[in-house]
Amino acid sequence: MKKNEMHFYQLLRDFLTDYLITKRNFSDKTARAYRQSLNLLRNYLREEKNISFDRMEFSCFSRSVIYDFLMWLKNTQKNSAQTLNLRLSAIKSFLKYCSEEDMELMPVYLDVASIHAFKGVKQPGVEYLTQIQLKLLFSLPDITTRLGRRDRFFIIFAYETGARIQELLDLQLNSIIRSDTSVRVRIHGKGNKTRYVPLLGSTVKHLDAYLASFHKGSPLGASLFYTIHESQKTQMKAGTVDYFLKKYGKLAHKADTAFPEGLHAHMLRHSIAMAMHKKGIPISYIRDFLGHSSIETTSVYSYSDEETITKALESVDLEGTIGKTIAKQKNWKGKEQYLLEYCGFS
Repeated sequence: MKKNEMHFYQLLRDFLTDYLITKRNFSDKTARAYRQSLNLLRNYLREEKNISFDRMEFSCFSRSVIYDFLMWLKNTQKNSAQTLNLRLSAIKSFLKYCSEEDMELMPVYLDVASIHAFKGVKQPGVEYLTQIQLKLLFSLPDITTRLGRRDRFFIIFAYETGARIQELLDLQLNSIIRSDTSVRVRIHGKGNKTRYVPLLGSTVKHLDAYLASFHKGSPLGASLFYTIHESQKTQMKAGTVDYFLKKYGKLAHKADTAFPEGLHAHMLRHSIAMAMHKKGIPISYIRDFLGHSSIETTSVYSYSDEETITKALESVDLEGTIGKTIAKQKNWKGKEQYLLEYCGFS
């Protein structure tokens, strides 16, 4: 096989075995879900279009072919809209990667990118950060500087408390309530309601380090977060928070293009709520934690996002019910078998 004929397979292999894991930091399970999607397309082309894997090329990724594949999944395999959109997302991600590696493939990606998501999926009501994205964000402030230490603590504290930005800025030193066994934050929220949020051990350590550095000798009525103007400590403004969050958001997006652009404080509140929901915490508990007056407001966190859908796909093992069944029908030998192993499909 000539080198130029291997271009497609090289890109496919690099996408599945390197890019998803090392560049996007996807887990093995998530990468497997992407592999399942592309493997289903491979099986579809073989069974429905009579195109074996050793004859696949980028012409197989035209808009019409991909749309026909999705219709096959919908009508023949009875896949839901959620599953169709996951398969489409995986294919788009692969083609986007290919277009970044080879600009001549940009038209192929744009052609398929024009396929709209299938209706029937409840779209996310909130934008939030994954645990990996949060770790990246926490690592960005330069803690060798005073402002860097302040910024990192604010980000950690905003996430751990789930507080609204004004609730955070209104906190005073006397809002921190300590006992022999616990540390809590008294948060004065909307509707003149007060709630108490417990702090975990790791967060308490960050809090103590922040207080030691920024509040030596401060009165109990001093603002927890402040800026200094004309040698006077004044309550930090929302604009200051917005400025440094956007700065770190841009750095995070540069390091990981999947990181949401336009980071804002409310995204940290969404992130802790989604993390709690994914751990199985009842919505009623999350409502009280966030200070919502209505359970309907909190229910926005209970939609099925891509990660949830991926786990659902893994649990039913679509590759096992479709891909392996087809694989048993024919025992491919020779060049195709080599390419399957090369790309990580067998």
